[in-house]
Amino acid sequence: AMAGAKAAAVATVAAAVPTLASVRMLPWAKAHLNPTGQALIISTVAGMAYFIVADKTILSMARKHSYETAPEHLKNTSFH
Repeated sequence: AMAGAKAAAVATVAAAVPTLASVRMLPWAKAHLNPTGQALIISTVAGMAYFIVADKTILSMARKHSYETAPEHLKNTSFH
């Protein structure tokens, strides 16, 4: 969960800067992206980053722990 939160914080900043800058500089963005649209873009990126990183972390921990508790005959991956 902490890795996901850290990724969400980084993604929020990474999405907020170009979104807010484009609204100030690009005529199309200024005309079509109201504050609600801007917030939706930024929060969607943050949510996606959180779930992607959290999912990867959970899966890697599950793989690690399933290997540690596996019987010895399953841990032997050599092809002799």
